[in-house]
Amino acid sequence: MNLQFSDLVQKLEAERNDVSYRKRITKPEVQVITKTLKVIPERFKRLYFHAGRYAAGDRDNLSTQAWAEYEKLENL
Repeated sequence: MNLQFSDLVQKLEAERNDVSYRKRITKPEVQVITKTLKVIPERFKRLYFHAGRYAAGDRDNLSTQAWAEYEKLENL
């Protein structure tokens, strides 16, 4: 029984001192391909942002105009 315990202690100590996770990967495991699917113009980003503010309750001039244009574009 003492032999098994000492083996267990040695295995645990080897695991504790294991630094194999520090080794750098020489090549990437997964090839990442990035491509732009659709570019949304800044004009539409601003329009939807301010229309969203109107929908959330803001009633300033900019959000009201954006909401009116949004309704026209989306046929609401």
